[in-house]
Amino acid sequence: MSSPGGSPMSYELFISRASPYSMKIAAMMAYMGVEHRLTIQNALNRYAVIRRLSGRTMVPMLRRDDWALSDSTAIARHLMRRADVRRPLWMPEGIDTLSLLLEDFADEWMVRWMALSRWMHSEDCRHVERIIGGELSAGLPGVGGLVGSAARAAVVARLEGVGVSEANRPTLMASAHRTLEALELALEDGRLYLFGDRASLADFGIFGPLGQYGNDPTGARMLASSNYTRLRAYLGRFDAMLDGRVVEGQATDAPLDALEALMAEALGTYWEVMVANLEALHRKKRPATSEARLLDGASFVFAPSRYLNGRLQAWLEVMEDAYNARQELFGNEGSVLERAIIGRVETLAERPEAADLLAAYPGLGLR
Repeated sequence: MSSPGGSPMSYELFISRASPYSMKIAAMMAYMGVEHRLTIQNALNRYAVIRRLSGRTMVPMLRRDDWALSDSTAIARHLMRRADVRRPLWMPEGIDTLSLLLEDFADEWMVRWMALSRWMHSEDCRHVERIIGGELSAGLPGVGGLVGSAARAAVVARLEGVGVSEANRPTLMASAHRTLEALELALEDGRLYLFGDRASLADFGIFGPLGQYGNDPTGARMLASSNYTRLRAYLGRFDAMLDGRVVEGQATDAPLDALEALMAEALGTYWEVMVANLEALHRKKRPATSEARLLDGASFVFAPSRYLNGRLQAWLEVMEDAYNARQELFGNEGSVLERAIIGRVETLAERPEAADLLAAYPGLGLR
């Protein structure tokens, strides 16, 4: 996972083992063969190094001397631009667009039900408190438990605004079960990763929250079911990366229709929340909370934010970039996926509050 000592050109990656975004980047760097040294966060380096270089105390943070980059998406883009990696991610035309959208779905929606499962079950809370407390206290006896409890309180206080709440538990856990089933279905033909036998950005995005869910007691019991044999093997491949063993093949012609159920979940949940957020931001007085009605009829209550509006803009930008380069989002194999997502964009175009937003993306071909 790291090279002893490292060379002048090697990186240092600061992580927490309880962070889905940290483990996403740690696995990605191991897969790509990017030389780095791994450093676990602690109470000292969070302030002396991480905050000094990035202005924040959040991990992951990638560092080389006095240069630093935080946020897993920004780090992933930086790594993908490097030409000297041992194993580039599998991101050909079509797959690149779908992979970018699914990465964001994992980062922003899957992480919600992962966090709810983690922080709403006392057994899982204790498990994660021990991990975080041990990291931040650097293993000092008698201190880790207090530090872990304090970290939990800080995290839970932030989660309510993004809809990770007891009220949304049925909605989020129903989405979790559908997502697990969709992933198992996507892997049914024996492919190693979502798009074949080589890993894409979406694989690492999904591993972030899914790997954390599978490491927590509640999620581990769920994934132990005979319904998820392929999904367990999939997660095992990422665990192997973190131990320095990469499993990959050369088959790259896996059909995209295996991803239809997964993309349907993204459009039926996360997309609907982004659209409800847009509507809330356009009211004369922004409400403290807004409600999204998901495609399964479930309600999801959350606090509207400009950040979430930025995520909707990111989806539209990804699609426009694809259309500027070619006529199809995902190629002939992805025609069903393309019709589904463009259908949602066309429905969005019927809403008055979306007029200015969509006008910024003429490459989508909307009138």
